[in-house]
Amino acid sequence: AFISFTMSDLKIVSLNVKRINNVIKRLNILTFLKKENTKIALLSETHLTDNEHLKLRRNWVGQVFYSSHNSKSRGAAILIHHSLPFTLEKTMSDNDGYFLPKTFVGYCFSTHTVYCIGGGDFNCIHDPCVDQSPPRSTTTSRKSLRLREFCQDLELYDTWRVTNPRERDYTFFSQPHQTFSRIDFFLSSRMVLDRVSNCSISTCTISDRSPVILCISPPYADPAFRHWRMNPSLLSYPSFIDYITDQWNFFMDTNKTPDVNPSLLWETAKAFIRGSVISYTTAQKKAAIKEQLHLERTIQQTELQFKNTPSRALSKKLEAARSALNQLLTKQAESSIFFAKNRLYQSGNKPGRLLARLTKGRMEANTFSSLQDNNRDRQHKTTDINKVMREFYQKLYSSECNSSDVKITNFLSGA
Repeated sequence: AFISFTMSDLKIVSLNVKRINNVIKRLNILTFLKKENTKIALLSETHLTDNEHLKLRRNWVGQVFYSSHNSKSRGAAILIHHSLPFTLEKTMSDNDGYFLPKTFVGYCFSTHTVYCIGGGDFNCIHDPCVDQSPPRSTTTSRKSLRLREFCQDLELYDTWRVTNPRERDYTFFSQPHQTFSRIDFFLSSRMVLDRVSNCSISTCTISDRSPVILCISPPYADPAFRHWRMNPSLLSYPSFIDYITDQWNFFMDTNKTPDVNPSLLWETAKAFIRGSVISYTTAQKKAAIKEQLHLERTIQQTELQFKNTPSRALSKKLEAARSALNQLLTKQAESSIFFAKNRLYQSGNKPGRLLARLTKGRMEANTFSSLQDNNRDRQHKTTDINKVMREFYQKLYSSECNSSDVKITNFLSGA
């Protein structure tokens, strides 16, 4: 299975499943992959038809891409976790069920670099001296030579060997030959190798092949966290304008020199100003929290004093503290409403979490818990509610006149 994509943080598992044409083994495979926190699974030797491949879309699997041959040999599949957002660009399927190239774009971050990964059972080894035990021959087979040419043409590298240059581990044990070999591996481009955090060979517990696990941790914006955006309401505060102006002048006086590239100066200035804005807003937030706690303590103490010894001075002090706290909370509420409107505007009619939550709330609001039947008894069970509705609509759409066939014929004929 070959993948080309702009990636996010993910875990890819390559596994030769050696026939999963029964329900129990399919469930065991999916459970194992879920336990490994797999985001993308590359399965080979599935021995499934098209309809059987579609049955893999269950549990944690959101998308399935497959290449089928028949139920007795070959077959490849790529399983995508439902929490992994991506946009499919192109997919090509091998009719013989050997491989499945696929191209998609995942989370798009600042650099739109295309990464390429190939994984699966290649049925050959790279180096007979280190990838086989005991070594059967020092000569390289024809398949291995073709694999090397393929890697050279596409500039792909054996990911496990690059990350484990002196290790010896194997993915398959041949009972007839009593030999270990590493014939399951990942092929990655140089861009991917720079982002690989770990590549390991796991223990084979559900197949006769050991799964190969690849973890990639590139620098990206985690979708679980909100992207930073400047609060435009800050521009209405003169103190903020003065602060940013001073910071900008300080940066330019320090860094603007004839030997500095203008593009580099501009990119650095943006990062500096962003940090200054974050510093300002953090300080403002801490000051607001400190002021809110101070006002709450003042109200609590003044109210206690006013209860013990009522006086006009304490009454005015308590009223002033409550008014100040009310203004502070009103300001925070206005800010929350502003950001809520902003999120609603950005979402618009796009499918997403906001639309799902709104739909769920609307469904709950339209759900009724009971109905009153003809005897004015309130029914709460689902079966009784369905019965009341069925009887109501049967009565509503039933004819009130008892016309015979003769009357109906005479009416239609105009007699």
